Amino acid sequence: MQIIFSDIDGTLLNQEHQVTRATARAIKACVDKGLYFVPISARMPEAIRPIIDEIGIPSPIIAYNGALIQAQDGTVVDSKIMAMTEVLSVCHTIEKLGQDLAWNIYSYKAWYSSQQAHNLVHNEEVVVGLKSQIADLDQLASLKEAHKVLVMCPPERTEQVLQALKEDYPDLSIAKSLPHLIEVMATGIDKGQAVKALADYYYVPISETIAFGDNYNDLEMLETVGQGILMGNAPQALQERIGKVTLDHNHDGIAQVLEKEILK
Repeated sequence: MQIIFSDIDGTLLNQEHQVTRATARAIKACVDKGLYFVPISARMPEAIRPIIDEIGIPSPIIAYNGALIQAQDGTVVDSKIMAMTEVLSVCHTIEKLGQDLAWNIYSYKAWYSSQQAHNLVHNEEVVVGLKSQIADLDQLASLKEAHKVLVMCPPERTEQVLQALKEDYPDLSIAKSLPHLIEVMATGIDKGQAVKALADYYYVPISETIAFGDNYNDLEMLETVGQGILMGNAPQALQERIGKVTLDHNHDGIAQVLEKEILK
């Protein structure tokens, strides 16, 4: 194997939002052997970098589920943006759907959030360890481009909001990533095309790649790479589809595979 791809939340991080010592040690040993370790997440780059720095390795990054791909030296390999007219329209729709919803706009390193339902935004700030910039949509009209709109909802409203957005914006990629989160991006973005793009950039055959994931938004990635592996905390139906399962994210599932198959 030449490249190791890994989802972050529920895969690389345990339930305490930390990389365990054993997992960090195994990843660092693989990088020391000359392999690339690549985190791939719906997170923004600035919410991924601290995790890699904590492990103590250089790393390419795939952010926004593949809408932004950066090489190890920071070079932008690929960037798929949404038209700002659509971004602002989505956010206006969110505001009309209720005061209990919050929109977030992500563009490269920047994260802008609405004051509306800011308690939901604050919870996300705690999880990723970053602060958003509170803004109104008039202030953001001059923003050149955006990679993602993240919609935050009370869980009991998520399905209703999801269906409303899909009906109003059929040309965008819209999916629920957590019970309270809806990701809105340009059409055609998924982790499968992202891992293929980065492998091509480094001239690595896709057969020489391995990936770890824990949920349905990892499916395209797991079925694209040479070897896809699910964490033990993944949904049972997904485990049955992929077939290869390791220990869960709280019990060093990534380390178990790396030690057995790469570091042996």
